[in-house]
Amino acid sequence: MPPESRTFIEEARRAQIIECAIDVLAEHGYLHTTLAKIAKRAKISTGVISYHFGGKDQLIQAVVADVAKLATDLMIPRILAQPTATEGLRAYIESNLEFMRLHRKPLLALVQIVTHAVGEDTRPGPYDRQADVAITDLEKLLDWGRRSGEFRDFDLRSMAIAIRGAIDAVPGRLLNDPDFDLDLLTGELVTTFTLATRRHP
Repeated sequence: MPPESRTFIEEARRAQIIECAIDVLAEHGYLHTTLAKIAKRAKISTGVISYHFGGKDQLIQAVVADVAKLATDLMIPRILAQPTATEGLRAYIESNLEFMRLHRKPLLALVQIVTHAVGEDTRPGPYDRQADVAITDLEKLLDWGRRSGEFRDFDLRSMAIAIRGAIDAVPGRLLNDPDFDLDLLTGELVTTFTLATRRHP
């Protein structure tokens, strides 16, 4: 059902199901997440989930989209508020890791999906498209710095992959070590990629 044709009640029910799916993914892992467990958590029948999402694959895709929106809603205003690309890159890194600090359960659910939900045959996995979008969006930020003269001449995609790779390595560490010093790591990543991207005199 396209978003524009859904009623307020239908949107609220979808949001409830997605929230319960995140809870079950975070608590039981992807392989043990079933529509029955999600329905039990939401106190509804599995038929209600099927009505709104069609099946587990479509629900998982909706979870990915929901977590991605949660992250971008936090990040984009901070990045756009910066006067320079250098500060924009700092805000990008800081807000990514701040999201991880504030939203542990959605983060854990997403890690479960990324780790275990793969595409079949030629179909992409549920996170593959979002991963491509993240790289493309970061390339735009890096291109801003190149055009403004703040950043040196480098391959945009390679640098975007390097930055995303460093950020995407954090959730596993953070989730396995609750006392991990995220502030220290944030500062080191900002310093590392500020040095890596800046134009040398």
